[in-house]
Amino acid sequence: MLLILVCSLSAGALESLEMSLRWNYLKLGTATFIEERRENEHRFEIIGKTAGPLRLVKNYDGRGLLVSEGQITDYTLEGTDGGVDEIRRIVFEQGQLPMVLAFKDSGAITHLEPAEPWGQQAVSPMTLVYRVIRSANLPQLCDGTHLVYDGKRRYQVQLLKLNALDTDSADTTPQEPFVCSALLFGASLESAEGAGIASERVPANGAQRLDLDQEKTGALQQVWLFGRSDRRMDFKLQPGCSLNALREVLIFSSFGKIVGKASTEC
Repeated sequence: MLLILVCSLSAGALESLEMSLRWNYLKLGTATFIEERRENEHRFEIIGKTAGPLRLVKNYDGRGLLVSEGQITDYTLEGTDGGVDEIRRIVFEQGQLPMVLAFKDSGAITHLEPAEPWGQQAVSPMTLVYRVIRSANLPQLCDGTHLVYDGKRRYQVQLLKLNALDTDSADTTPQEPFVCSALLFGASLESAEGAGIASERVPANGAQRLDLDQEKTGALQQVWLFGRSDRRMDFKLQPGCSLNALREVLIFSSFGKIVGKASTEC
């Protein structure tokens, strides 16, 4: 949920991908994914913004940046949540506890302190997203349970391939589109001090539509990924592409699917 790129990056192999997220015809957000490879480092960026009625629940503009060099990844998230400036910067090194270098959040007093043993296995949320995109050409990456830490919270995500190729095929590289499904386990969610878990209120009449004359914040809460129930996202991928392998993102909510579609061809 996430916005159109307004600045250019320095020289290097650069790709970008833009998406709009909608519920039926209703626009709920925009996102731009950017990848750049330099001589000694790899940069992956997501710029996003909520839109329309979703801003009643989560008025958010943000930019996430992942810089990888060798075994070290530097994760930064900067944005505004309801007009309040936020920042998180965390350095991950394989086998070590994450180092929180900066943390300011509108909904948490302090960061969740990394601890053994889970901290040594944790990855940033952007690391997991990039893993999913890479699985378009390396489908074995869409597998297993992964522990994610973003400074404010930790949680487990299971990746599973759907529409997988026939395993008897000699060619292990898929040629047809497939889905990498990510299930966030609500029971695994642990938040920092002062960071409450979003309530799971659903409209009493079970309505499956949005009434724009009222603030259906209870239903819209289901769009946000962090709550007491499990949350599922499906990533539709097209093999043979790099960043543009990501064709669609489907977020499953109580009132239907939120769909993000790429604006350009692979």
